[in-house]
Amino acid sequence: MYDLEFTSEDAYKKRLTYFKVIYFIGVAVSLVYVIKYNFEYKVTEYNSVLIPGWLAFLILPPLVLRLTRNYLYSALTLGAVAISLLTYLLYTAGGGDAPGVFWLAAVPLVLGILIGLPGAVAGYFIIAAVIVFFWYMKANDMGPNVIAEYGDYGREKLFNLVTFLIFSCFTTHQYIMGEERFMKRLMEKNLDIENLLRVLIHDIANTLSSMTYNLVKAKEDRENSVSSIEFEKIEKAVDDINNLLAQVRHLKSVKDGKAALPLKPISLTLVLHEVYESTLGIAQQKGIKLSLDISRDRMLINGEKTILSNVVLLNLLNNAIKFSHPGDRIDLKAYSSGDQVIIEIQDYGIGIPEHILGQIFNLNAQTTRTGTQGEKGTGYGMPLVKEYLQMMDGTIEIFSQEAATHNQPRGTRVVLKLPLAKPVT
Repeated sequence: MYDLEFTSEDAYKKRLTYFKVIYFIGVAVSLVYVIKYNFEYKVTEYNSVLIPGWLAFLILPPLVLRLTRNYLYSALTLGAVAISLLTYLLYTAGGGDAPGVFWLAAVPLVLGILIGLPGAVAGYFIIAAVIVFFWYMKANDMGPNVIAEYGDYGREKLFNLVTFLIFSCFTTHQYIMGEERFMKRLMEKNLDIENLLRVLIHDIANTLSSMTYNLVKAKEDRENSVSSIEFEKIEKAVDDINNLLAQVRHLKSVKDGKAALPLKPISLTLVLHEVYESTLGIAQQKGIKLSLDISRDRMLINGEKTILSNVVLLNLLNNAIKFSHPGDRIDLKAYSSGDQVIIEIQDYGIGIPEHILGQIFNLNAQTTRTGTQGEKGTGYGMPLVKEYLQMMDGTIEIFSQEAATHNQPRGTRVVLKLPLAKPVT
């Protein structure tokens, strides 16, 4: 059905909405004139064309759309029956002298909305042809004039003018609203694509950093049996990158509405242990002590393991390391509370300035800072963390201060909450 080479499914849906609006308005307006001919002017000799023409208007466009599944054929059918019925009504009302001859201006407007620039150009030629035909009729004193014989020209002109203005204003308003909705969805899609690219840039970099550390350590210990352990960590990091790339592709499908995020029960305890092991080397390299305090319970949650590990938890722990000084401590703990599990990451580093903390989840805000040893940041991590947590029905809160008080240490505390998976009955 994408026969006009629509740029996206949204573009097709937008054009189909215009098709429906013009169809329903056109059917209603033309019915008004059919009724006026029969009950106000009391002329029935034109019903042999008017009534079949109106029925064709009513039936053919949706029928062609349903049978062919081809938008272009359907739009051409709608345009053809509408223009034919309009021309006949103007012909019977006096041609160029008809009180509603300005309805011809709607032809390029309607065809342009339905088909685009080619439709508008075709509309100009159609208007020119109809005007030449009406001029020929008048020059040779041909054709009927129902209004002159049975109606009031001034009143009919006013009626046509008001109807035309209502039609034009409503159609134009629908077009503008449709374009605004389309542009909004387009911007959202572009933002989604940017977010997915940021996942690649930001979170693969985290995994590569861990892999590079393990590779360096493995080279230093290549004479010892420890090297095999380090190479296993490198192999796991490579697997994580592959999994992350696969998840990014899948998340793109989720954003496009073509797939659902594959949430399934996973053990948060197991995930936290793996994340702790992945991050421990980086923390030790900077001289930071990383502690882990978690329940022995499996703490099953409905989530996506790669995203939770690489996008959410590694992101947060790397931030804690980045903004801590050598000799500082980072506490990672998790526990269940009621029907949810709570994860807390507490560092005792430099804290977050208030103006950054208030905008930390805003993709458009400038929140990038260098770490305590000049580590670079992108400012994309926290918005991504929040977005993917929401996909797993989770929440995040951040509490931070740059100076210690009598009841609060200096540093940042991040609190994540995720619902526990309901037991299978």
